[in-house]
Amino acid sequence: MYKNRIIELLARKLAGEATKSELEELNDLITRYPDSVYYEEFLEQLWLNSDEQTDIPDVDQAYLLHTLKFRDEFEPKPQTNKIVGFRKYKSLIGIAAILLVVVSVSVFYFNRGHKFSPDTEIVAGKGIRKKIKLPDGTLVWLNSDSKLSYESDINQKQKRIVYLVGEAFFDVAHHKSHPFIVRTDKLCVKVLGTAFNIKAYPIDKKSEATLIRGSIELSVNDRSEQKIILSPSEKFALVEDKKVLHVKSGRTPDVPKDITLTIQHIVPVRIGENEYIEETSWRDSQLVFQNESLEDLKPKLERWFNVKVNFEAEKAKSYRFTGVFKNETIEETLKAMQLIKPFNFKLKEHDVIIY
Repeated sequence: MYKNRIIELLARKLAGEATKSELEELNDLITRYPDSVYYEEFLEQLWLNSDEQTDIPDVDQAYLLHTLKFRDEFEPKPQTNKIVGFRKYKSLIGIAAILLVVVSVSVFYFNRGHKFSPDTEIVAGKGIRKKIKLPDGTLVWLNSDSKLSYESDINQKQKRIVYLVGEAFFDVAHHKSHPFIVRTDKLCVKVLGTAFNIKAYPIDKKSEATLIRGSIELSVNDRSEQKIILSPSEKFALVEDKKVLHVKSGRTPDVPKDITLTIQHIVPVRIGENEYIEETSWRDSQLVFQNESLEDLKPKLERWFNVKVNFEAEKAKSYRFTGVFKNETIEETLKAMQLIKPFNFKLKEHDVIIY
């Protein structure tokens, strides 16, 4: 099993006894199985803690019994004539102790971190934006019509997991041995400590992750084996379109999808003498958009102003706009847009009719 082999190689590496070929094998395994990085962090903690203890546990007898019991499963190792000094002796004991402890408890220890049972939910309704601080110190800005779910004892978990519906900006508190994971309906983002934005509204065809500081590891839920690493000021976008399926009777294939994945640099929107970052400007209560059609702006306007937009004029859907709005009402916003393109509108409670 690859996990046991990774643990064994990591232990030898920490003891300073791994050969060049073993280090190459370890690097290859970590590349193929990125999650194994957490085993390395866990082993490093055990190793450092063992250095602080004055009493070395009597594990050589247990290790001997272990090797005798499973001697047929161990490959013969070449012997050397070097004198074993104190560090060598301590290293061998450390390897044995780590292997015996980690192999026996790692499944429980790490699987426990994978369980996710949220008992806390923060909701920002349409027209509302919230800033919250999670128990682990992470700051979260929640955009309109968004929901964040997490466990109240997230700061005590091996993996700090949250589930997002909508859009949020995260400034993650750094904890090296406790990665922070954001799950959405389509994406999974894993970090240790960084600042980034995720936009994943269920009704939108596009899901986005924008990195401001640090680095993030990103994967698409149905392609979890593919890992994407973003650098600062980069944006990842996933666009998914389901095709119409025509098949012969008797066949029940999966519904095919067109999935487009793109990575690009953030380009500021320049309006007048000012520049705005469209992807994160909402944190400062600024609605920024660049060369977007009124039809594409519809869900943004609905979430921002808590209204329902209806079109009675098809032509108006294709009108394109670039702008920034801060404290304007929906009426003031639409009147400003009327100065650019000819359309009419009327308001009725929370409904906007464009004609």
